[in-house]
Amino acid sequence: MAKPHHWNHLHAAQTAPAIGAYTTTMTLTDKPIPQPLHWHVLGAGAMGCLWACAMAMQARDGASGRAQVSLLLRHQAALLSYPGHIKSSAMAQPVVMPAHTTGGNVVDLPGQIDNLFVATKAQDTLPALTGVAKYLTTDCRIVLLQNGLKVQREVSQQFGAERVFCLSTSHGAWLRAPFDVVHAGNGETWLGQLTPASDDSAARQQALLAVLPAQQLNIRIDDDIAARLWRKLAINCAINALTVIHDCRNGELLRIPAARQTLTRLCHEISALLQAIPAAPAIDDLFTQVQQVLMVTTDNISSTLQDVRRARDTEIDHLNGYLCELAAQHGLACPVNKAVLQQMRVLESRAKQAAQHTINQRPLT
Repeated sequence: MAKPHHWNHLHAAQTAPAIGAYTTTMTLTDKPIPQPLHWHVLGAGAMGCLWACAMAMQARDGASGRAQVSLLLRHQAALLSYPGHIKSSAMAQPVVMPAHTTGGNVVDLPGQIDNLFVATKAQDTLPALTGVAKYLTTDCRIVLLQNGLKVQREVSQQFGAERVFCLSTSHGAWLRAPFDVVHAGNGETWLGQLTPASDDSAARQQALLAVLPAQQLNIRIDDDIAARLWRKLAINCAINALTVIHDCRNGELLRIPAARQTLTRLCHEISALLQAIPAAPAIDDLFTQVQQVLMVTTDNISSTLQDVRRARDTEIDHLNGYLCELAAQHGLACPVNKAVLQQMRVLESRAKQAAQHTINQRPLT
């Protein structure tokens, strides 16, 4: 990707130093024309659609026009159903943008990718990136918006930590229909890298922040994004699976006696694990933080419970499953997390079997 050009002073012409008997002159018309920023958004769920719309409406500093945005859809069926635009509750008019497929036997990406925003489920991230890897320029920025921490570490390792950026957000969004997103709740978004803090990493983050919809989505830089991702992982490990096990909204985990009892034990165990895992930050007041989240999101249905109800794969292996992996690596016991993980896998399997049975019982037409 070409580096941006800057001119501090405006002159009618600039004369270059003489080389031998010749001089060269560059007029204003010779200045390189800045290329429009182009984002490719991988993942057309609620967050992918929300960010794609915000990016499309983000005017570029110092350039006319708006950023170009393209959707990357992993299945040909999704591409065929795409109406050519995304509707957003935050915008009066649908946002028109092209879409391309990266899956199956058809790959129709025109050109290369300089800026990639990934909003897939955690378990789909690496397969999705593999599908577009050959189109990524050597300095392509990869921006990840996923739950957990496992996939962020894996992508940073495989694609180069210096060009991988991580987001953590508290914005709420859901799909009224495919490609029709509702921005359900304003929140904050934090941006950072898993690389050690340095002048170079700070400059990379500032450069990225300048071309993201920072005002619309309240984006700020976090110099220790890893600690923030650890905290969010811990909170999700405490909440998400239990909402499935008790088939309840978030706030009910505090009101159902059995759920609250398990929640307390789970928070205690997660805190102990984080205390013992070298790379993790200590979170002594985890139950208090979890309680606050449950009170704020009392009527919410967790994404994990939504996935189970729709008979979809969940992110459990990137939540409690990942915590159990880390515990095993460090010889730590985690019986509560293991029990929760086992129950989750049973419930996932039952939901998929029930969905398949329903499909098999449908009369042929």
